[in-house]
Amino acid sequence: MASLLRLQALSLTLTSPGRLPSRILRSASPASPLARGFSAAASPEQRASETDLESGLYLVATPIGNLEDITLRALRVLKCAHVILSEDTRHSGKLLQHYDIKTPLLSFHKFNEREREPSILKRLHEGEAVAVISDAGTPGISDPGMELARLCASEKIPVIPIPGPSAAIAALSASGLPTDEFTFVGFLPKHGRSRKDRLEVSAREAATQIFYVPPHGIHQFLSDAASSFGDSRSCVIAREITKLHEEVKQMKPLQLDSQREKSPCS
Repeated sequence: MASLLRLQALSLTLTSPGRLPSRILRSASPASPLARGFSAAASPEQRASETDLESGLYLVATPIGNLEDITLRALRVLKCAHVILSEDTRHSGKLLQHYDIKTPLLSFHKFNEREREPSILKRLHEGEAVAVISDAGTPGISDPGMELARLCASEKIPVIPIPGPSAAIAALSASGLPTDEFTFVGFLPKHGRSRKDRLEVSAREAATQIFYVPPHGIHQFLSDAASSFGDSRSCVIAREITKLHEEVKQMKPLQLDSQREKSPCS
């Protein structure tokens, strides 16, 4: 049976490692390969290769809730880049402070990205390594960065993905819905008619449909989804992914909408 996946937009709450179970926080044993890799003395040539980055635009995925969900490669790129473009510098500053990263931050969001693009392209053409991060997850996926990546590709500037957390993929993997084929819709249009038209398009597709919905719009979404999809398709709400109150709930859109009226959740 075709399915519908409803994924609530995530506002990143940085989780302190001190709140995680102690078994997760244990350091690697000195005898483990990981520990040996970090403790082994590196030659000057190795250290140089680890700190030098080729010029290009680095799209760096960052945690969607748990600070430990970041790759070693992402940390190295963030430390070695000339500048980090950040959706919210105050928010991203918490992540950089936690990992003792001193790279300068430059605000880059939907309200100033067009204004910033010429100066960023100039820096890239001059040979700098520029990292892009969003508030949470992978840049350019319903977040700033898509247009800049397109411009860089058109000007033959290398665009390097640094893979990592993605709210959509994390939720899909845990949803219990078919994952062999899916459509990522992202945020729906704000205008009622346009939103309904897009839902009707999704309702005609057999593949799992993934939506981002802000907390304040969940009731409207469930009402619209129930109207477009009916009660024959499954719906999953995934919220607070990787956080303390993570929740993945599956039922029919009509049931979710009814339950929402009785017991609203934030």
